[in-house]
Amino acid sequence: MKKTMTVLILFILSGIILFGCGRPQPPKAPDEVKLQLKWLHQAQFAGFYMAQEKGYYAKENIKITFLEGGQDVDIAGSVVSRKADFGVVTPEYILINRSRGLPLIAIAAIYRRSAVAFAARANSGIVRPADFKGKTVAAAGKGGSMEFDLQLRAMMKKLKIDILKLNIIPYDPEYASFYSGKTDVTAAYYTGGIIKIRKKGMKINLIWPEDYGINFYSDTLATTEKMISDNPDLVERFMRASMQGWQDAIEDYRQAVVVSLKYVHDKEDSDTQTAMMEAMLPLVHTGEDRIGWMKPEIWHEMYGTLLDQGLLEKPFDVDQAYTMRFIKEISGGKVK
Repeated sequence: MKKTMTVLILFILSGIILFGCGRPQPPKAPDEVKLQLKWLHQAQFAGFYMAQEKGYYAKENIKITFLEGGQDVDIAGSVVSRKADFGVVTPEYILINRSRGLPLIAIAAIYRRSAVAFAARANSGIVRPADFKGKTVAAAGKGGSMEFDLQLRAMMKKLKIDILKLNIIPYDPEYASFYSGKTDVTAAYYTGGIIKIRKKGMKINLIWPEDYGINFYSDTLATTEKMISDNPDLVERFMRASMQGWQDAIEDYRQAVVVSLKYVHDKEDSDTQTAMMEAMLPLVHTGEDRIGWMKPEIWHEMYGTLLDQGLLEKPFDVDQAYTMRFIKEISGGKVK
């Protein structure tokens, strides 16, 4: 009798255990992530929109919120203050903040070539940096246009051209003095201002700092050291979804424009968004390495330029300003 009771009890207990094990577990709540964009919604951020629309963030159990940038938004500050978890930050500001002791760190370079170019009228005879001498150049400024002045000065120094021979005036995003002929050369983003100037019907010569040995990244994905130390798994999942979104945006840029138009304020701005997407393709997908890949030599060059221009508060180890950890993890450590 005792043996029978024992067997019966064991049978009941095993049933309870099996029933409990088979009970479905409630799904884990998604991680809420805020991404601070560098500017207002536009095709410049198409890869992130694609990752959202195609469900890549959801697949990684991430609920994404996009925070718009703007002229008065401190993009780097938004990340450092933890208002946002990640940000699309210009690399100059990553380096400047690092020199101030703030723990900002780059995890991927979205624009692996800078979008900064200098424009002159096609009939002006200005086709190279040496032709800037004696001319009025719109490039000075702070905030988002700081990189114009920075790359102009770096280019002139590298070519041993006296910067004092140029009449440098503040950059005007509306290009009024350039249109009127009062300004000979203007800085502009190839993905923005150059499109605007060409829409006016102006024929222009483009002078690229990169052609003269000035190599800068542009839009860079950044977070904080604390985010990396506290939530490395979240960083990896966010990166995997984001980079897949960018890969899809490059492979089907017309679809990326359609997706971007869901976010932009001017829904009729299809032509401009398409032109922006076409302009940024070779800046994001350079034909080498992977999308988002970074090179130490580029970071060292950018650091050296900022240090030379006196824009860093104090020297620091530039290799602490970026990490290849996550881009390598999501690609299996392979470059291609």
